[in-house]
Parts: sequence; C-alpha cells; structure tokens
Amino acid sequence: MAPRQWLTVLACVLVIVGPVTFFINAEAVLNGDAVECDGSPMRPGQLCVSYSGGDTLDYEEEKRSEARGELAGYVGVGLGALGAVLLASRGITGKRRGR
Repeated sequence: MAPRQWLTVLACVLVIVGPVTFFINAEAVLNGDAVECDGSPMRPGQLCVSYSGGDTLDYEEEKRSEARGELAGYVGVGLGALGAVLLASRGITGKRRGR
C-alpha cells in the first residue's frame, strides 16, 4: 500500500463507522435527558423489564445506559466528521499535486 493510501482508507472507514454509530444511538441522542423504557417515560423508582433479553433495570441504571448511548452517538458524529475532513483534505492535496 502506498504511503498515503492508508489515510484514504482510514477516512473511508470513519465516514462509514461514524454515521452507523450515530444511528444506532440516535434515540438516546434525540431524547435528551428523558429516560424511557420501550418508548414510555420512566420516573425515579420504576423498573424497566426487557422481555427479549430478560434484563431488569431501575431508573438510575436506565439513565446511565441512555447517557452512554448519547455519548456514543456524539462520538459517531465526530468520527464521521473527521473522516469527511480527511477525505476532503486528500482531495485538495491531490488536486494541488496534479498542477
């Protein structure tokens, strides 16, 4: 692989991984501070029971889980943006070399 091709490959991977990470966690990002269980708002003291995984989370655990999802969503936005900037910079430097 040429010395600079790895940067293009990395940029392409970031452009794919970033948005995927965001969309997987989009619900947590868009909910803001709301804590939900299967789309229904939760209040302190309530439990969220997942029938598919058999997990039971209380309000605080669900709140921490959604905070992690929100952080991951924003990290995805950052990774996608970084990949786009890297691809744009590769295009700009490629045009300059072609002169």
